[in-house]
Amino acid sequence: MRAGFVALVGRPNVGKSTLLNQILGEKLAIATPRPQTTRERLLGVLHRPGLQIGFVDTPGLHRPSGPGRNKLNQYMVDEATQALGNVDVVVLLVEPPEPPRPQPVRPGRKPPPDRGPQPFRIDPALQFVLDEVTAAKRPTVLALNKVDSLRDKRQLLPLLEAFGKLPFVAMVPISAKVGTGVEALLEEIVKLLPEGDALFDEDTLTDRAERWFVTEFIREQVFLLTKREVPYSVAVSVDEFEELAPKQGRGGKKDATAPAPKREVRVSATITVDKEPHKRILVGEGGRMVREIGSRARHELGQRFDAVVHLTLFVRVDEGWASDPRKLRDLGYSE
Repeated sequence: MRAGFVALVGRPNVGKSTLLNQILGEKLAIATPRPQTTRERLLGVLHRPGLQIGFVDTPGLHRPSGPGRNKLNQYMVDEATQALGNVDVVVLLVEPPEPPRPQPVRPGRKPPPDRGPQPFRIDPALQFVLDEVTAAKRPTVLALNKVDSLRDKRQLLPLLEAFGKLPFVAMVPISAKVGTGVEALLEEIVKLLPEGDALFDEDTLTDRAERWFVTEFIREQVFLLTKREVPYSVAVSVDEFEELAPKQGRGGKKDATAPAPKREVRVSATITVDKEPHKRILVGEGGRMVREIGSRARHELGQRFDAVVHLTLFVRVDEGWASDPRKLRDLGYSE
């Protein structure tokens, strides 16, 4: 039996949550095209014969201070760095740079010669991530993600050359979205895990309560449906989570031949924003936007809980919440 913990780390929006969902075979972590969607660590447990891995999805590592940063940014970075110190293996996700756009060729002129892949340079933002991973002193596997987006696979060569100079145990090209290379990545991880007893019961998927998933799945829809700075000014809190009693048959009698009634839960939650204009955007004309957020979140939660979910949403303004330690704690962003 091999069992241990693995941290999924990297810059924002490199596909850590998508990889976790791909490994587990179901949606546990929210994922959007926007950076900093993930704000807190999330444990997801993979069970296989003779194998148990507790994967820890983490917020994207980024510099916590500077223009536009606040206490929430520091909290997210702390979540990621603390995970690094409490695992057996680290998986660092990186993605290939955007290929240069082809320049238009004037009629009658020859296209420029193909110069091939250009050298890959590690910028300061990625260097910050590498420094944090190095400081953790854990065996690290490099996952080159989003290889399915590369039309010219030669573009991987400069990355392999640049990262080959660093002390990674292995380097594996993957696509977290479609699953390419994920099994090969798991094989490299398993080699590094200690032998020992199982860490969790066989039916354990995560250590997060259902109320936590309510806040995440609502926030996911805010990220998907709103623009600019609005998603980053949003926090979600649960006001009520009530399990409803199963409905009885006619006359209050149970029908032994009828299928078991589907589970029902009633949930009310509040979306907190930083500014009054953000509230107007979230509510929308005639309440249209908040109804759409609620409808989509209700569907996602119904699938997550395998239940009928009755969801009510409220929107309120609390200026400066993302920079106030007390308000952050009240909204659940605390150890």
